Amino acid sequence: MKKETVELIILKVTADGQDAINMKIYKNGTTCRYGVGGLPQLGVGVMSFVNDSRFFAPLMEKVPQEILDQPINKEEEQTPNGYLEYVLAFFGNSKNGDTGERAEWAESTGVRIKLDQRSNFNHPIMGLLDSLTMEAAELTNELYFDVIMNAKWKAKSSTLPEQTIITQPKTEKEIHQDYENYVNQMIGSARKWDMNKYILNKTYEIEGNKTTAFIDQSNGNFGIRFIPVDGKPENQDSDSSQKTNKKKPWWKLK
Repeated sequence: MKKETVELIILKVTADGQDAINMKIYKNGTTCRYGVGGLPQLGVGVMSFVNDSRFFAPLMEKVPQEILDQPINKEEEQTPNGYLEYVLAFFGNSKNGDTGERAEWAESTGVRIKLDQRSNFNHPIMGLLDSLTMEAAELTNELYFDVIMNAKWKAKSSTLPEQTIITQPKTEKEIHQDYENYVNQMIGSARKWDMNKYILNKTYEIEGNKTTAFIDQSNGNFGIRFIPVDGKPENQDSDSSQKTNKKKPWWKLK
């Protein structure tokens, strides 16, 4: 399969049935994601239509042609310590002319690795899988951050594409738990993701009021406030500061 024929990249990491991260990145701009790379699995997901290849193109540049030429399927038969499964898949040449969710792909290839969590499997492909998955996460982090803010605080980002579908748990309790897990996983990531980057040069609309977000992310803590652009205190959203759980997830991507 040639790089120029690829229209869809799927990246997924699963641990014992829970998706740590799951992404579908289309060349046409359709982008789907849930998860940060840690556990427990998050229930907030997004399908967004950005109408360009801003996520697809830089990710595809880092994909070696060799991966497309030589598919890999490695599975350890016994996983007494639980399993980790990595999926990196590529699809192209649509048979029905659609290059989005309704496409009927004529070509596909990729990598699937399923290992015991204490496996001694040591192959260069593992480094590439980690690298590409985290690259895809970093490219879409700002979009996913805005989706989390929308789900938890009903705060609509001025940069969130109009054509965006958000899925989330039904109860406020479940949404709040997903929000806490999201913050803990972002702060606990070895990538040291700074969420201050995701609020730059944008506003958030809450109940018809345009606000600016301010984040305090330091010493394992995370707090966010939404301050009305007009400065009227009666429109200020409540302080959402929280102290993150110091206990790290039992597994997360490097």
